[in-house]
Amino acid sequence: MATLVSTNPTRWQRLLGVWHNYFLPGDVTTLFMALVVVLLPVFSLSAAGWDVQMETLVPVALLSVVLGFVLARSQYSELFGLLISTIYGGCAILLIAALRHPDGIGAGIYNVFSSLFLWLEAALGDGLNQDPLVFTLLISGLFWLLGHNLAWHLFRIDRVWRALLPIALVLITNSVYYTGAANLDIYLIAFTFLALLLIIRSNLDAREWDWYVNGIRIPRRLRRHFYRIGGLLALIVLLVAWTIPMNDIQDRLNRFQEFLQSDPLVELSELWNRLIFSPETRGPTTSDYYGGDSLQLSGAIRLGDEVVFLVDAPPERRYYWRSRVFTNYNSGQGSWTSSATHVLRDPQPPLEIAQEPLVPGARVAVEQQFTMGLNASRLVYTAPQPLRVELATRANLSYADIDDPASPMFVSVVRPMEVLYEGDTYDAVSWMSAATAQQLRAAGTNYPQWVRDTYRQIYPTPLRVLQLAQQIVRDAGAATPYDQAVAVESWLRTNIEYNEVIPSPPMGQDPVEWFLFDLRQGYCNYYASAMVLMLRSLDIPARMAAGFAQGEWNAAENAFVVRERDAHTWVEVYFPGYGWVEFEPTAAQAPINRGDQPIPVAQQPPTQPPPTPTPLPTLTPTPSPSPTPEPPPDNPTDEAVTEPQAEPPTVTPTFTPSPTATPVIVPTQPPPIRPEPRDPFAFILPALGMALVGVFLIVLLLVALLFIYWWWEWRGMRTLSPISRAYARLERYLGLIGLRMASVHTPDERRDRIVRELPVADRPVTAITGLYTNERYGPPRPLRHKRAERAWSDARLTILGRFLRRTLMPWRRRRGTTQ
Repeated sequence: MATLVSTNPTRWQRLLGVWHNYFLPGDVTTLFMALVVVLLPVFSLSAAGWDVQMETLVPVALLSVVLGFVLARSQYSELFGLLISTIYGGCAILLIAALRHPDGIGAGIYNVFSSLFLWLEAALGDGLNQDPLVFTLLISGLFWLLGHNLAWHLFRIDRVWRALLPIALVLITNSVYYTGAANLDIYLIAFTFLALLLIIRSNLDAREWDWYVNGIRIPRRLRRHFYRIGGLLALIVLLVAWTIPMNDIQDRLNRFQEFLQSDPLVELSELWNRLIFSPETRGPTTSDYYGGDSLQLSGAIRLGDEVVFLVDAPPERRYYWRSRVFTNYNSGQGSWTSSATHVLRDPQPPLEIAQEPLVPGARVAVEQQFTMGLNASRLVYTAPQPLRVELATRANLSYADIDDPASPMFVSVVRPMEVLYEGDTYDAVSWMSAATAQQLRAAGTNYPQWVRDTYRQIYPTPLRVLQLAQQIVRDAGAATPYDQAVAVESWLRTNIEYNEVIPSPPMGQDPVEWFLFDLRQGYCNYYASAMVLMLRSLDIPARMAAGFAQGEWNAAENAFVVRERDAHTWVEVYFPGYGWVEFEPTAAQAPINRGDQPIPVAQQPPTQPPPTPTPLPTLTPTPSPSPTPEPPPDNPTDEAVTEPQAEPPTVTPTFTPSPTATPVIVPTQPPPIRPEPRDPFAFILPALGMALVGVFLIVLLLVALLFIYWWWEWRGMRTLSPISRAYARLERYLGLIGLRMASVHTPDERRDRIVRELPVADRPVTAITGLYTNERYGPPRPLRHKRAERAWSDARLTILGRFLRRTLMPWRRRRGTTQ
């Protein structure tokens, strides 16, 4: 009697069958190498100092390769596989980023979307937003696509170069731009070694197929021997390549940097620097301080100790090293922009800047020589006001008379034609102010028309700022523009505390108003902005200048050493006949002494006492002591203002370096602040923006759905009859579930195969096939169109149901007859 043996496979046999369906010989080794290859640029970015969250980026990169491998082993087309991977990738990135939030996944999802909205708002406007979460999300999306591309081209179509080149581009770009101390070569070497192994694997697979077709037996350990020999050859190739001379590599990099100086790439660089925190890099992300076309009043700052440049200049003067000038203030966004109207390209040095006629002796020419300490710079620094620069340059400027190019020039920013590298030098001559306080008091208010048109224009000033400026000058008894400027300068230095660790300004409130009345703390950008706005509200022409304070005098170098922590903004005020004169409202900097007597400092208006901030630890060195101003008398007069003191200060300032902000580590908890209560309706504008974004996304989704419907249901079928259209749609949709019909099959043969694969679609498929056969080969029969449409609706639902199950669970493959 024959023994009956069960043919049902065990669980382990089924798992082994699934393993063999997915993993071909050598796939495990290749998958491991693919995972390492996609992680190399991730760790390279982290080593270069990019502000990415590795807890999010590493899982995303690994999952992208794994899902790409699963999709590569499926029956989906390349386009459809990419669509599925993109959907899964977006969900995976969102969930992984949200899971890191300490308050749970719900708060994490809300935080992700709110951060994206604020970043998009800054990107579409002139705002500054360098949120590391948003940058991590963008980089995660990039690496998801890189991982999918890598797995698809390795395991599906075996195009190894298409798989490796995008990742190589990321690695090389990061290495070329990086200028820090970390060694990124190890990542390039490891990538090159693995890339060579993957190329060996691709060629071995092609040879094995040829041997199989020709009936040649393949030894079992052939692949292992190939990898051993290939790895040894790859190491030899790397060693030989490492010893090849690269004498002209720096010249090529320099030419590449010159290419990056084109205007479109400079604009792209400025947009990048507004929205992305850049590490020690050059090219589009060169560390140019205040190099962008706009300056945003934002939150806490962190400045390092890196040497930016050295300046050989006469040490007996007080200096600023200016990079650019900001003219226009947007109170709604809290940002400054330039008013330059022309770009002057001067490929032949020197750049000569025409100056306006001034009072004899009002200014003196001062020579300087700059030696760059940065790895790369795209800005030219000079003492105010630049007269000549010994470089080929590109300057953004405006003319006093726009119709006369020979009229005086007013420079906003000067850029070199070629990137300035570490150790490069250039000479400059500046037209520096030598005016005394008495001369500036007597300058008057006969401003040129170009000054009236440009530097007294302000956007609507908050009422409290205007009232504060008027009360300061009234309490100080300041009658002339100079005395009024000194009064505002002294009030800011006395009443506002210097602090680099402040929160970002609240939405819906002007940052300067918030700085003056609510926070009462800040750093140079806020001090200078407040002074410019208050002076302009008093009809005094003023603008913001940005660059660096003078730094520290180094006797050994015989030069001023200017470091990153010296980055600074200050105020320039215009006086007829004397030009632009510098003022220093920032409390952390030493005051500018022109030999004048101190103007009494107005105290806080009693009618609107702001909340007193909690005292904070001193963040900067104490400024040099200056005479303490006395409170004003009840009825101040000019005699009281100009009354001589016992020990008047000297006219010429010493070259003692001005104290600057010491770099600090931002604490985990912000300092205690009691801001003014928020407007209860302040949420309306952000909510309206979110609603508009939501409506746009919904409309975009509807358009995409309509396009997909047309693509599958009507593309190329408008001229067909309803029955023929239903039959054509049936064949088109079958591709979604992996059914491909041969052209030699009859309609009945196709129907039989569909029913075998998809039994639940028997009735609608049989109806459509019968109607099509009768229409094609039989006599005309009326009133069959509605039946065909109903049958197609049922068949479509069945096919799409199978498609969704295959899509959401691609690891499940059909085994035997479908139930």
